[in-house]
Amino acid sequence: MAGHAALMYGTPGGGRTLTAAPNHVDDAAPSMGAAFQQATQRLVSEVFGG
Repeated sequence: MAGHAALMYGTPGGGRTLTAAPNHVDDAAPSMGAAFQQATQRLVSEVFGG
């Protein structure tokens, strides 16, 4: 569904996991797609250390 993403990440041994359901609205101008991807990468980096 547009505007919703489900993220599920985990370390191979299962010692650390991340599950998130971020929402966003993508307008025609300006697009939030790039900002959404950057926020997702920052979240993963914060949890898993880069």
